[in-house]
Amino acid sequence: MQLIPQTPQAIALRDPLAEYAKSFISNQSCENSKQTYAQEISLFYRKIRKRADEVTLHDLLNYKESLTVRGLKAATIAKKLTVLRRLFTFLYEQGVIPTNPSAGIKLPKVSNETVRGILTLAECNQFLSSIDASTNLGKRDKAICALLLINGIRLCEVARANIGDLSEVNGLKVLRIRGKGGKNIDTRMRDDVYAVIQSYLKTRSSLKTSDPLFIGTNHTAKDRIARRTIQHMVRLRLKRIGINRPNISVHSLRHSSITHLINGGASLIAAADFARHSNPNTTQRYFHNLERLKNSAVMLQPIRVD
Repeated sequence: MQLIPQTPQAIALRDPLAEYAKSFISNQSCENSKQTYAQEISLFYRKIRKRADEVTLHDLLNYKESLTVRGLKAATIAKKLTVLRRLFTFLYEQGVIPTNPSAGIKLPKVSNETVRGILTLAECNQFLSSIDASTNLGKRDKAICALLLINGIRLCEVARANIGDLSEVNGLKVLRIRGKGGKNIDTRMRDDVYAVIQSYLKTRSSLKTSDPLFIGTNHTAKDRIARRTIQHMVRLRLKRIGINRPNISVHSLRHSSITHLINGGASLIAAADFARHSNPNTTQRYFHNLERLKNSAVMLQPIRVD
């Protein structure tokens, strides 16, 4: 790690772990964000090989083009560029660099997540019932999938949950979710979801409040379950029951959960609170997409197939 010991305007990064970059990363409230930001900044600097005050818009555009050539999805490229844009904005606002090279870069257009593939209600029920809870692994996987599908919890939120996040509030079963941006919020669990979690926890011993709620397959190590482990588990279990559509992912379980909640009659306010969307417009898109499909003009088409 090297810094140029001059005026604040001349201080610049020679590598992504220089002091100002470390300050930017440590300022993120979510631990997963810190890891992601550090990784993305490191990848960029290994590719560009310039100090922060030498980076230009042209460099960022070239980097964007290289990501496109690699065949990365628009959403992935947008996330990578967003990290860099936030970094250079931070450096500029701190007076570390004289200009912000990311000010003119445009992110690729990302499709609306609410139109991604979802599981039908029958598929949701089939998926949960297909998980054999007679084994320790089955108990764990059923508890995880119940939280993903019934409570609509994000993958990262399931992975970071601790034993101490389980509690009761006025007799109601509650899981404290440590969500995006370090926001903590309690979500109510139905008795059936709470029961499968407790059934799983009985397979473990010497539990402490700081222990992970879900651990990997090695029960003796007590290592927190990795997000990729959950992703692999869900894909494998979906495939076993014949659900192998390319637009179905782990995140589709959350989309399915929100969609079926709305179909069940939840209001916009209730659905937004359930999904923990900071912007109600995000939830509104679910309503708009469903209404658009229900009221499609194609149903008025007089042409018929004999």
